[in-house]
Amino acid sequence: MLTYVDFFAGLGGSSFGASQVPGIQPILAANHWDRAIASHAVNFPTVDHFQGDLHAADVPGFPAADLFWASPECPQWSNARGKQRDFDRQPDLFGETLPDPAADRSRALMWDVPRYLESCAARGRPVLAGVVENVIDVRAWDLWQSWRDRIRLLGYDTKLIALNSMHATPVRTAFAPQSRDRLYLAYWCRSLGRTPDWDKWLRPSAWCPTCQTTVRAVQAFKNLRRDMGRYRSQYTYRCPNTACRNAIVEPVVHPAATAIDWALSGTPSGIDPRACHPRPSPASKPDWTATRCP
Repeated sequence: MLTYVDFFAGLGGSSFGASQVPGIQPILAANHWDRAIASHAVNFPTVDHFQGDLHAADVPGFPAADLFWASPECPQWSNARGKQRDFDRQPDLFGETLPDPAADRSRALMWDVPRYLESCAARGRPVLAGVVENVIDVRAWDLWQSWRDRIRLLGYDTKLIALNSMHATPVRTAFAPQSRDRLYLAYWCRSLGRTPDWDKWLRPSAWCPTCQTTVRAVQAFKNLRRDMGRYRSQYTYRCPNTACRNAIVEPVVHPAATAIDWALSGTPSGIDPRACHPRPSPASKPDWTATRCP
């Protein structure tokens, strides 16, 4: 039996995925939000739970585990927040690139990953393998290389993975009917003496219209110097056959309809979407304050 610890566990999606693999037993989930912990406890009543700031927690006091998953808070990394990105630049003498305190604390959570790995190694129970999951913007962090090197210095090999959730090919769980670009850093003990077969998991099935056959697609970045990005914007998938000159292919995905229980009745909102988007007159600019959604 391999034990499993989940940092920043949320409601338990990662824990559920791990628990579906025979021989893996979740033993601890940690998160700062009380509602997340309460929900996780309902889903996993036999697992121990820690609620609080992991950066201030007694991590060496947590149980050692064979497998370790961590999903540090991502909002402070994402460019979708509408703020100018500052985490990819070193602070200058005038403080113009210094992040705000909340963002700084959020990004510091990344260091809780090697902190837990170090605590397990110090007890003679090193983590065998694990994954760090976050938004792709983390790759631009000015401390990314230092953070990754700290994990490597603990005796781990690593692999950086750019993967959209809809392209993951699970064996024991349902497909994710959602397009969500994510960064994954996988790491495993060098002492294990072997490397995971990444092609087995990272080459989704796709139909090649030129070859007229289903192939195992190969990820191809548009800029060969990049190793992280968004699907279609920074990378595509190509057919591995040279006969079609490695044509661009679309991996098999599942629609959102597969995750909807159509037997559940809903309450109509009563909102006419056209009322929220008035058509402007060619002669003048529209008064957007005049029409509001109910």
